[in-house]
Amino acid sequence: MGVIKQFKKAEIKDLLKEDNLLEFNRDIQPKHVDKMINSVRDCGVLRLPVIGNVEAFDKRKRVIVDGQHLCKALVSSPRGSHSVIDVIVKDYTSKMELIDDISKLNNTQKTWTDENYLEAWFKYGRDNYTYYNNYNKLYSLYTDKYDGLACGFLVNLYAVSKNSFREGQLEFRNEAFSDKLAELCYELKIKHNKATFALHGLRIWAFTRLSKKKDIVWVKLRSRIMLAIKDGKDKSSQGREDFRDFVQAEYTRL
Repeated sequence: MGVIKQFKKAEIKDLLKEDNLLEFNRDIQPKHVDKMINSVRDCGVLRLPVIGNVEAFDKRKRVIVDGQHLCKALVSSPRGSHSVIDVIVKDYTSKMELIDDISKLNNTQKTWTDENYLEAWFKYGRDNYTYYNNYNKLYSLYTDKYDGLACGFLVNLYAVSKNSFREGQLEFRNEAFSDKLAELCYELKIKHNKATFALHGLRIWAFTRLSKKKDIVWVKLRSRIMLAIKDGKDKSSQGREDFRDFVQAEYTRL
């Protein structure tokens, strides 16, 4: 639980310096700040910023967990107003605990997306030595090599567990296998504009075959799927199961 404390305006200004902002939560939008200034002027402060005590694992010691735009609005107010600012201060013992809290505070309707988690663990988790290289690779695949494939889809392709991925413990189930499958899925997306449901169908088919210890001849799989799509044989596929069955039929036909 957090406690309410008063910070001087100068202390909040220091927390708003770029080097003191959390790496994955840096963008402060001037238009949003202006809206917050108007809101505070008209309605007062309706919620308190949350400041995290992170000295257990971060040399910055204190960071803004929630309310960057509100803090910016309060320190930008006319001289004399808000000389001290009420905030909630909460202690954190680990990055996992901090990221989990921010994921909830940033959206009251739903938790963070997979993209948010990936960005957080990539940008803030460099000392997460055991798993950082996996986040680094997945981030590169998502933002560069396979731009156009949904982040959640790539997580499903590579991660052993989505929960462990979100908790900072990303492990690959079969990296080489996922690499080949990702290349084929990306080609289907770019060349044939295949919907995500179709790519999930292919993913389900491929991992089912892997679980049954059946080999996949990737050249054969690619050529047969591409030819069948060119001939319009997948037009009746309306869901992932339909596309899975389409892939099965084409790969196993004599």
